[in-house]
Amino acid sequence: MTMASVNESDRLRFVLAGLRSAGVSMMYQDVDLIIRFAANLPESWLLTEALEGRTDEAVFNPQHAAKVISTKRSVIDSGTATKMEILHAVEHERHWFMLNVEPDVNSAGDVIGVFTTIIDIDDLKYRETVLKTLLRELSHRSKNLLAIIQSVASQTARYSQGLDDFLLAFRNRVQSMAQSQDLITESDWRGAELFTLTKSQLQPLMGELPASFTMVGLDAYLLPNAALHLGLALHELTIDSLARGAMGPAGGTVRLSAQESKNDEGEPVLIVTWSEAFATGPDQSEIRPTAKNGFSGTVLGRIVPQALSAVVRHETGTDRMIYQLTIPDTQYEVSSRR
Repeated sequence: MTMASVNESDRLRFVLAGLRSAGVSMMYQDVDLIIRFAANLPESWLLTEALEGRTDEAVFNPQHAAKVISTKRSVIDSGTATKMEILHAVEHERHWFMLNVEPDVNSAGDVIGVFTTIIDIDDLKYRETVLKTLLRELSHRSKNLLAIIQSVASQTARYSQGLDDFLLAFRNRVQSMAQSQDLITESDWRGAELFTLTKSQLQPLMGELPASFTMVGLDAYLLPNAALHLGLALHELTIDSLARGAMGPAGGTVRLSAQESKNDEGEPVLIVTWSEAFATGPDQSEIRPTAKNGFSGTVLGRIVPQALSAVVRHETGTDRMIYQLTIPDTQYEVSSRR
C-alpha cells in the first residue's frame, strides 16, 4: 500500500487501531444527543447492540445516564469542553472512566454535536486510594510521634537540673527516636528486627559493640509501635549502664535475650530481657543504681510498658540488674508466622 492509495476508510481504520491500542474509546452525538458513531467501547460494558441512533441511556444506567446527558447538554449550550468521572458497574464489576466531552463546532461557529473520548482510569483511582490511605496513616503516625516527643520533652524538663542538662538529654532522646524511625521507614512502615534495633540504639553511644555485650535468642520482628518505644527503652538502659552500670564504672557484662513463650491464657508473648552482671565487689555498690526514678525510671517503668501493653519486671541488686518486658503478640511477629 502506497501513501497515494490510503483512502479515508484506511485512515479511519488506522486511527481506530491507535485508539484501541491506547485504551481510548470514542463517541460522537448530534445536538439531540443521538449517537451517530461509537468505537472501541470498553468490553466490560457488555454492549451487545449497535448504538447508532440511540442515546446515552443505552450505554449507562439511569443514574449515570442522567448525569452524562446533563453534562453533554451543558457543553452544547456553552460551547465549552469539560471532563467528568463515572463509576460504571456491570454484573458486579466496577470500573472508573474519564469522559472528555468537547463540542463539535461548524464553520459558522454553531455547535452541531459533541465528541466524547472515554479512558479507563482504574489504575489512577487505585493510586489515589493508596495515596489517601498512606496520607491518613502518615498523619496518624505523625500525631503519635509528636505526642511521644511532647511527653519526652515534658518529662526530660521535669527531671533536668538546668537548661544544658535538658538540651543534652532531650537531643539524645530525640536522636534515639530518629534511629528507630529510620528503621521503620526503611521497612515501608512494617517495623524493625529486635537485634537491628538494638544495634541502632547502642552504636551511636558506644561505636562498635564491646565483647561484653551479647544478644541471644529470638530476633523477633517488632511492629512500628513496639520498635519506637522499645528503642527508647534500649536508649535509656544504655545510658544508665554507661553512667553507673556494667558498661560503665561497675564493669561486667550485658546480655539482651529474647524468647517466645505463653502467658497464663495460652497466648504467645515475647519476653525481652536486658540483664547486667556487675564486676565490682560489694564495696563499690554505691555507684550502681539503687532506685528506679527520674525520667529513665518513668520510661522503663511506665511509658514503654503502657505503650506495648507489656508486663514489666525491673530489679536491681548489688551484683546485677534485670529489666524484662513481656510483650503481647499484637506487637511483634516471628518468621514462622510472617
